[in-house]
Amino acid sequence: MTRRALFLCLAASALAACASVDSRTQSLTAAHASAIRDSVRAMLTSFERYSMNRQWDSVATLYVSDTTLRWIENGRVVMRSSAALERGLGSLPRTTSIVTTYDTLEITPVAPGVAAVLAFYHTTFVDSTRGNATFGGLLTMTIVHRPGGWQFLNGHTSSPPPARSAGN
Repeated sequence: MTRRALFLCLAASALAACASVDSRTQSLTAAHASAIRDSVRAMLTSFERYSMNRQWDSVATLYVSDTTLRWIENGRVVMRSSAALERGLGSLPRTTSIVTTYDTLEITPVAPGVAAVLAFYHTTFVDSTRGNATFGGLLTMTIVHRPGGWQFLNGHTSSPPPARSAGN
């Protein structure tokens, strides 16, 4: 096969792939995409409120309740199930609440019932008796609509390394 024929074949394949992506994204009307963004934003607001008020049972309902759940932090899988989430929340001291804020929140409707989220975040574990722990970074998530509403399917957080002093 000549180089030109190979190039034309590859170009046609790339165009066909782009066309199939376009047809899938066009299945969402502007109104549907807007509704997804609004309802996912409301779900994230519920997460913030539940975490701040120590409503751990309510927080747990915002994650898929099966073994498809995955949470990754700085390149390590830290959670593979809703049971692991519930154990982690249950181990928090009674005096601890979690305050999370999002900056530059981007919610991208992917398909009916699926949204991708990108945000810079800032989280503080607030504890009146033990002191606070604060961290932040970049967060990506896939959020899916299930019978109980919108839920986290997976997420990945990465935090920048601690700043080094000039002497190091």
